[in-house]
Amino acid sequence: MPLSLSPQAARLLSSPVRTRKRVLLLSGLVLVAAVVAFLVHRQRHITENDARVMADMITISSRVDGWVAQRDVTDGDLVTAGSQLVVIDQREALMQVEELRASDEALRLESERVKTLLEISRGATESTIAAARAHRANAEAALHFSQAELDLARKDFTRSENLIAENAIARRVWDQSRTVLQQAEGKHRQALAQLAEAQANLDQALAHQDDPRVLEAQLAQLDQQRAEVQARIRQKDVALADRVVRSPVDGVVDQKFVEPGEYVIPGQRLVILHDPKAVWVEVLLKETKLSGLRPGQPVDISVDAYPGRAFIGSVERIGTAATSQFALIPSPNPSGNFTKINQRVPVRIKVEQPDDNPLRPGMMVEVDIDLAGI
Repeated sequence: MPLSLSPQAARLLSSPVRTRKRVLLLSGLVLVAAVVAFLVHRQRHITENDARVMADMITISSRVDGWVAQRDVTDGDLVTAGSQLVVIDQREALMQVEELRASDEALRLESERVKTLLEISRGATESTIAAARAHRANAEAALHFSQAELDLARKDFTRSENLIAENAIARRVWDQSRTVLQQAEGKHRQALAQLAEAQANLDQALAHQDDPRVLEAQLAQLDQQRAEVQARIRQKDVALADRVVRSPVDGVVDQKFVEPGEYVIPGQRLVILHDPKAVWVEVLLKETKLSGLRPGQPVDISVDAYPGRAFIGSVERIGTAATSQFALIPSPNPSGNFTKINQRVPVRIKVEQPDDNPLRPGMMVEVDIDLAGI
């Protein structure tokens, strides 16, 4: 005979079965919701765990050769723009600069001396020429006057000779006219000599007129020599300044490469530094993920070194070429065998560096780019 159960017993036996079904149903719903959320997130987000913090690493090199006399910084030191990093021995360069400056001073003194002589020569030459011309003008006037007296004396003497031949005048009058003629001839000869002397003096003064030009040429040559020396001084000053190596930016020293006493050559690395505030995140994304990527989209950044700390960034720039284009060794395919491989494109993510500068070049980070954020 079949076993019969009361209604209360039947409900008790069926209750666990219903509970199990409800649990399974809820679990299925949760699983479906999780799958849907994952798919939606995957459609709207790009997640990449192979990203790194980047910065412009500045390699400070030497422009001159010499012994390292002083190194003022070491790894991890904070420096400001213009602060002293390394000093290369300056003694020889200082002596060269001092020697050139002494030469410049000597040329300056010689130039001042020539300028003084030039001023004196110009004044003396002008006054000498003016006096010589005045003397010549006086000599010419005296010659004209003596010539007039000579002509008059000759006429009087000729008339006296004619009259004495006719016994019209006394011998004494003829003697007087001859004496006057002789005196006039003497004065004329003296006037001629004075004119010749005045002309000679004028010619000599005019000949010395070229003295200022010679001094001017000498002064121009001294100025040229001094300009060359000053150019060499500026060149040596630059070389002297290059022996004190300074930081071009505010930053932190990442690594030093020299010690005091070492000999360095031009182009040799001295230190490497970077600006801790100028950092960004670089991620290499597959080319198949770039379709919805746009500059300005928000990015959630997780740094491996700080698991409990969140960083916010944004897409700043999408690379214009795949990384394979910058490979040192190209990969041609002369055989014709081809395997398609997704290439990666660098994407730069802007991130604000906190005040304590936790982000350091080379750190590994994970990024989550929200494609619907813009």
